[in-house]
Formats: sequence, C-alpha cells, structure tokens
Amino acid sequence: MHISPPGSLRCVMPVSRENKKGKDEIKRNLDEIVTKLDQSTASSDAWQESVASNPEEWERLKRQISEKQGALKELVTEKKAGRVGPDEFAAKYKQLQDELTELEFAVYNMRLGTEVK
Repeated sequence: MHISPPGSLRCVMPVSRENKKGKDEIKRNLDEIVTKLDQSTASSDAWQESVASNPEEWERLKRQISEKQGALKELVTEKKAGRVGPDEFAAKYKQLQDELTELEFAVYNMRLGTEVK
C-alpha cells in the first residue's frame, strides 16, 4: 500500500502487481550488476582481460577522465578567485559532472561487458 503524506489530496492506494514486478526486475538487474562488480579473483581477471583487450579505449577513457577532473578543479579555483560568477559556475559544473558521469558509465560498461545507462 502507498500512503500519501498528511495534507495530500491523494488517498491510500494499493501497489499494483505490475509496479511490484517492475521493482522486482530492477532489484534483480541491480543484483546482477553488483555480482559482476564483485572484487573476486575471477572478477579481477575479467577486468584485466577487458583492459588488455581494449588498451586504446582504456587509455582514452583515463585521459578524458583526468582532463575533466582537471577542468573541474580549475573551475572551482576560478570560482574561489572570483573570476567565475555563480551562474556560469553552476552551468559549467553541471556540464563537467555530466561528462564525468558518462565516462564513468563507459568504464563500468567496459568492466561489465554491458551497456548500463
């Protein structure tokens, strides 16, 4: 059952079977990802194999992550120095964080051999 917060116009509604199935599927998918990320010897070996089979891609990702992290650090320094206003900082910060998130997903996908988004 779902109970709305006090003052809400909604009433008590039962959780549908479809919604429960969706949650179960999400949990199962997340459990699979966690299992793949397990730091066991087999997982470590698979990771090493993935890196070894894609050295150019791995180096490109490392370089891009390093560049974005450097740009983020520089942006914070510029803001502290007063050379970047709050609006410009917020926009650039969000953009850099989004780009870093995309790169992190690329690393996860490389490690997992999947297309997690």
